[in-house]
Amino acid sequence: MSKKALKWFFPGVAILMFVTFLIALLSQYIPPNFTELLSNVTGTLSFCIMLTLVLIAVRPKAIERRLGLTTMYEVHAWMAMVLPVTLLIHVFIRWSGLENVLTLNLSDTSLLGYVGLIALIVVMLTGIFVLSDTIIKKSKPLMKFKGKANRNFHLWLHRLAIVSVIGIHFHVYHVEYLLDNTPFRLLATFYTVVVLGWYLIYKIRLGQLPRYEVVRTSKPSPKIHEMELKPVNGQRMDYVAGQFGFFRFVDSNVASEAHPFSFASSPRFHQDSIIVMIQEDGDFTNTLEDVTEGDKVTIEGPYGDFYPEEVRHSNDPMVLLSGGIGLTPSLSVLREEIAKNSDRRIAFVWGVGYEKDLMYYDELKDLSTKYPNFSHHIIFSEEEVEGFPHGFVDDEFIRSQGLEEFYETATWHICGPPPMLEAAKGLMADNNVTDEQLYIEEFAF
Repeated sequence: MSKKALKWFFPGVAILMFVTFLIALLSQYIPPNFTELLSNVTGTLSFCIMLTLVLIAVRPKAIERRLGLTTMYEVHAWMAMVLPVTLLIHVFIRWSGLENVLTLNLSDTSLLGYVGLIALIVVMLTGIFVLSDTIIKKSKPLMKFKGKANRNFHLWLHRLAIVSVIGIHFHVYHVEYLLDNTPFRLLATFYTVVVLGWYLIYKIRLGQLPRYEVVRTSKPSPKIHEMELKPVNGQRMDYVAGQFGFFRFVDSNVASEAHPFSFASSPRFHQDSIIVMIQEDGDFTNTLEDVTEGDKVTIEGPYGDFYPEEVRHSNDPMVLLSGGIGLTPSLSVLREEIAKNSDRRIAFVWGVGYEKDLMYYDELKDLSTKYPNFSHHIIFSEEEVEGFPHGFVDDEFIRSQGLEEFYETATWHICGPPPMLEAAKGLMADNNVTDEQLYIEEFAF
């Protein structure tokens, strides 16, 4: 199944649940008019979407490997945008009146429904404006708000999705025309138990993840923290160069919520440890100064397909194109290629803002000397630095570095901040780089 087709997997799950509900409903109850039918349809569809959104939150590995976590969360965001439309139609038709709502003069059916609705509104607002940038990424004020918001607090609020699902489930059991509809009620219970049970198992497994100990910390640039972690007991987790994991500090002064960070290490070379680089860019990352050697961390993952199997087993040329901290997965892939004594042509292209942000330059220079098929190409965008070009990673820069042949012959592995990624996608399209040549890592969550 292609990636484009796989994007419809989760909407398909919601539609499949909806169809089974609709069959169960119509087998025992025929709505007397169109308005009643519309209320039934939108209410049921809303419940199916809610269940599917919880399912996506579990991050099913089988789907993530094919679709990618960023795309999964984009599907999550767009389904979450459909949800208020269907839900508001249902609520409008079933509206109990503002006075009854404010005085809680409601039936059990309405009360449970409004509990689910209020919880869902909170979930949607936190998801749209803090936890994802799929909807707001083109708005600078909203992206600035997202950067300053307390992510940990909003993550807890986002978990009200579970309260919403439970509230709507019991709401179904109090709807008058469903009191004798055993198939519909059994379906509601079955789907709820399966999804929430899966979610519970996922959370239990998170609590059982092996611990890692921070054995080294450093700052290769003023806003970048590098940490090396070793497993407390047992072997280091298996991962592929360029992947990422969700890191959670469990015995530290740092907040315990999970955050995604890319591996900078080579699994082949760093056989007993994992190295990550983290940029100070938000309420959590600004506390990284509090990390000390001996702190304990769990790692959920790995995720991502930045360096897939077909590339690992190929000897075709490769371009590692990075912007800012986006060099982390590129550095991991580069180190892995060097560790396996690869003789493929590799171009390491890195767009940096300021001279103070330059890292690992000695390592890159040393590799260029030792491996004739490796070259590095660095450009500064925010200030002129002696010995380096000034500007952006555009077609002019690529051609000035003699890399234009790679448009046709190489795989392109791209990671960086959203504006850089948009520019890079345009650059690839303008030069007829095919989708099969592109591997893009986007952190839109």
